[in-house]
Amino acid sequence: MLTGYHAESCIVRCPEDIKQEWNDLQKFTDCSYFQSWGWIRVWLEQIAIERQPIVVKVKLNGELVGLGLFVSRDIKRRKFFYSRAMFLNEYPFDGRNMVVEYNGMLSAKDHESSVYLVTAQYLLREYKGYDEFVFGAVIQGSIPFSSKSLCVEGQWIINDESASWSVDLTGVPKGIDGYLSSLSRNRRGQIRRSIRVYEQGGLLQIEEALNTEQALHYFDRLKALHSEYWQSKGESGSFANPVWYKFHQALIGQRLVSGEIQLLKVSSNDGEIGYIYNVVWDKHVYVIQTGFRRSDDKRLMPGYVAHTVAIAYNQSKGMAIYDLMHGEALYKRILCNRKQKLLWVVLQRKQLKFLVENFAVRVVRYMRELSSRRS
Repeated sequence: MLTGYHAESCIVRCPEDIKQEWNDLQKFTDCSYFQSWGWIRVWLEQIAIERQPIVVKVKLNGELVGLGLFVSRDIKRRKFFYSRAMFLNEYPFDGRNMVVEYNGMLSAKDHESSVYLVTAQYLLREYKGYDEFVFGAVIQGSIPFSSKSLCVEGQWIINDESASWSVDLTGVPKGIDGYLSSLSRNRRGQIRRSIRVYEQGGLLQIEEALNTEQALHYFDRLKALHSEYWQSKGESGSFANPVWYKFHQALIGQRLVSGEIQLLKVSSNDGEIGYIYNVVWDKHVYVIQTGFRRSDDKRLMPGYVAHTVAIAYNQSKGMAIYDLMHGEALYKRILCNRKQKLLWVVLQRKQLKFLVENFAVRVVRYMRELSSRRS
C-alpha cells in the first residue's frame, strides 16, 4: 500500500449521497465530460441506481483524491468463459451501454497513478467474490500498467484499442476558409464545392439551441435524419435503443442550462442540412451524435459541410478541441489533425480460466492476421 493512501467503499442509494464530494473533487482534476458530475448524475439516475452501485473513495491522509463508481454483472464470453465482473462508470448490458469514452477514476491532479494503484489493490483485496474489474475506454498512459504491486493477485489486460480523432482548434487558422486550408487540397476542394452549391441563393447558417425546448426539438430532428440514414442501409442506428434516447433526453433537459450541452442546426436557404449533438466541457467539444439530410446530388456532402461549419463556429466561441471521438471512419481521418489512443482495460485476477481465455484470444488474432496477409 502506498504511504498515506487509504481506500473505502459503500453503496450509493441516490445521487445526493456523493454529489458534494464529486463536485468538490472534480475542481482539482483533468477529467473528461464522461467523468463529470453532469454526466455521472444522469447515469446514476437513468442506469445505475437500481443496480446498487459501489463508490470507491481514495484518500490521502484523510483528504479525498479519487472516486469511482462500480456496478456488477455476471457475464459469459465466447460461449465458454464465465466471470463475475464490476464495471467502472458504465453498464454495457441490456441496452444500457451509453458508449462512454475517456473513462477512468476521477483523480486529483498529480495523484492519478496512485489512485489507480490503490483502487486496484483495494478491489482485489476487498471484493474477492469478483473475478475482474472493467475500467473501459481510457486514454493510453493513464493507468500505470508497469506496477509490480499487483503481480501476486491481479494483472492489467488490454481487451481492445482504438484511435480517437479530434481537431485541435488552436492549431488551425480561423474561420471556415482557414480551417479548410489545413486539409488536403483534394478534400478542401470537394468541401468548398459542396458549400458553393448549398449557398446558391444565400449563405450557410448555423444556429445553437438556446433553451431546452429548442434543444429537444433539434434532438428529435437529428433522430429522424439519423434513423432514416441507417435504416436505408438496413441498420437501426443509435435511436433504436430507447434507453439511450431517454438517457440523452434527460441529459439535455438537466445540463443545457449549465452550458454543457450543444445542439446545432446547420442549414441553407433550401432548408436543414443537418444537426449535431455535442457535450461541452472545459473548452472541449465532444460530438455525441449527428443527423444529416440525404441528397441524390453527389456534389453535396452534408456531413463534411456541417462539421466544417460547426468546427469554425466552436473555434469562434473559444473552444480548444472539437472531438469526433474513437472509430476508423474515413471522415474522421480527413477532418481531424489530432489523434489519441484509447485502451479498453480490465483488471483481472490471476486465474486459470483467464490464462486459457487470453491465450485463445491471442491465437485467434494471430490466425486472423496471418490469413489477412495471405489473402
